[in-house]
Amino acid sequence: MTIRKKTILIFPGQGSQYVGMGKDLYDNFPLVRDVYDEASEVLGYDMAELCFQKHMFGKFIRKADLNKTIYTQPAILTMSYACYRVLKETCNERGIQFKASLLAGHSLGEYTALLAAEAMDFKTALSLVHKRAELMTEWGSSYPGAGLMAVVSKKKPIDNDKICALCKDFGVYVTLNNTRNQIVVGGSKKRLSEMADVLKKQGVLSTMLKVEGPFHTPIMKPAADKFRKHLDKCEMEIASRPILANVSTEAIVDPIHIRQELYDQIFNVVNWRGTVERIVRKPEILFIELGPKQVLTNMIKDIDPSVPRINMEDTQSLERTVQKITEHAGA
Repeated sequence: MTIRKKTILIFPGQGSQYVGMGKDLYDNFPLVRDVYDEASEVLGYDMAELCFQKHMFGKFIRKADLNKTIYTQPAILTMSYACYRVLKETCNERGIQFKASLLAGHSLGEYTALLAAEAMDFKTALSLVHKRAELMTEWGSSYPGAGLMAVVSKKKPIDNDKICALCKDFGVYVTLNNTRNQIVVGGSKKRLSEMADVLKKQGVLSTMLKVEGPFHTPIMKPAADKFRKHLDKCEMEIASRPILANVSTEAIVDPIHIRQELYDQIFNVVNWRGTVERIVRKPEILFIELGPKQVLTNMIKDIDPSVPRINMEDTQSLERTVQKITEHAGA
């Protein structure tokens, strides 16, 4: 029996951004310039300048702008979508068969996955992401005493049950189930700090994250409720390929399920580990991460180092990725 080879496209979320992301592709591909120009037109500010230009007083001021949620989320969506368009066009021009069997994205990245799966157009995705970022920032600022904390174990896998029990004891929440060795929790910063002391005694590291709110916790539900009105009004189509949802890890394609997922993920756990573990049960798969950095590629390595994976974010990694697709299709 012939085993069908599968290509899985994955898209990163907030935290992957850096000044200069996408510049190489922007300089070399007209279609990327078109993508950035369209983003600028929809959002009302220069997306290329936001992503590429260093401030006259130094890159750190510009980086601070890019790191604000209201700018970060649309910028990562734009850059990741540009990567997808370039890879697709390059494969088409070279006569290489390129078709994803499945797509997934980490939090914000789920919007890019839906965009690549043609469940919505670029303008709709940008508008939704902009409003999502605006509402998350607005509601997060209402809770200055709340935030997120990464829990990391370098020596052995994290005991999920113990972390969940600690969260219950301290009145905080699991927000991102990323890998075997990394979980993010959120809630009161004071309680998170107290929980960190307990974890330290157990040999588990923890770090407070620089975010603008307790994202993916029940605290964010009012923001999700406001966002739902925008979800209900926007146009969506049945996706051309299934997307594995962050919250349920189920494959979704129809607008009803898509709207529910995008509502739920604002105030529920992003189960990235569960998503990846569900995919890697299938034989002959290749993960391709499209977007800035290699955050998801590294997460997959932590979850299952035997799984083939590659990231694409510039012309150099584009060539490696095209070669990998060719090998995967013909091996």
